[in-house]
Amino acid sequence: MTAKFNVTTDVDSMEGKTVIVFLKPQNPQRNYKIHAWQVLTGSAGSTESFDYNAVISTDVTSDGEKTGNIINSSKEVIVPGKLMQAISPGGLSPKLETAPRTLAESKLTPSQCGVVNKTEPFIQIDSNWYVNERPVVTMPNVDANMTCSFEYEPNFYFMVASPPMIGTTYIVQNFSDMTRYVMPITATEVDVTLTKVNGLWTFDFSAK
Repeated sequence: MTAKFNVTTDVDSMEGKTVIVFLKPQNPQRNYKIHAWQVLTGSAGSTESFDYNAVISTDVTSDGEKTGNIINSSKEVIVPGKLMQAISPGGLSPKLETAPRTLAESKLTPSQCGVVNKTEPFIQIDSNWYVNERPVVTMPNVDANMTCSFEYEPNFYFMVASPPMIGTTYIVQNFSDMTRYVMPITATEVDVTLTKVNGLWTFDFSAK
């Protein structure tokens, strides 16, 4: 089910800042690279919308032979309980394929998705996770036979901050400075209003 968020910036000036929205992975590690899931334009007095649909996809990246040459596997849609394995047939770049069900059941809970590094010869990979085709988190430096599991809280984290540069990632500790919103399961539309009172940015939510 798709839910639509309408974000109204009810302020005279955004002071060069914008609204950023995050999804938080369950049990994040300190080395995880958290991505800004939504970055709004941030025009004062405007309303911007984005959609949320709980479709998860994943890919892996590895360093190529040349410095700075990043190689991506194809992106695969994945559902909870499913495990993908990264392989390197003939020593080529990593690609993802479905792992055996018995391996998935031994590595994951029914609510987790996962990727295991089965490359041979071994290639160190980063495991990337997306919701709605937008990046949520990168789990770096996945070693041989290591499994990365992904499950995210169905909560939304709103923050006012300077617009991130391309490639900017965040650390887990940033979530303590955000406003968390738990969307009702039955909601199909959420109105979000941003105001600033006594120097404090405040988000208010109304679900339909």
